Amino acid sequence: MKRRPEANSAGLRPGFIAQLRTYGPFRAANGFFLGVAKGLAEHFDWPTGLVRLVFVLTAILLFFWPTLVLYLGAALLMSPAPSVRLDSPAERDVWLQAQLDPQAALGRLSRRAEGLEKRLCRLEDFVTSRDYSWLRRLRNNT
Repeated sequence: MKRRPEANSAGLRPGFIAQLRTYGPFRAANGFFLGVAKGLAEHFDWPTGLVRLVFVLTAILLFFWPTLVLYLGAALLMSPAPSVRLDSPAERDVWLQAQLDPQAALGRLSRRAEGLEKRLCRLEDFVTSRDYSWLRRLRNNT
């Protein structure tokens, strides 16, 4: 079961469409026609061929136009699958947060980059200082 989205910086939960586009199912990038059937199959862990067969049989035997409209509607509502593989829950959380609130995600990344830059500057200052060269000489001589 997927986790429910948390409130954004304004304290509001995203609507149904935003949840659907963020938490999946996603359209498969290498699907046959818009990736809807393969995306649904991957999301629900069903065989892809079976989902495609159900779509085709429903369209041919029962209702062609309603099935086509539902399929195209699903293609519009479903987001494309992430272009990178998300292996860990932390990677998925970062990707989902960026989908829900891109400005907040950019702010977090910016603050983290600034913190890393400060650490790198302190490290460079230490490595280029005279104390470091004396400590290195002392260690090498003992």
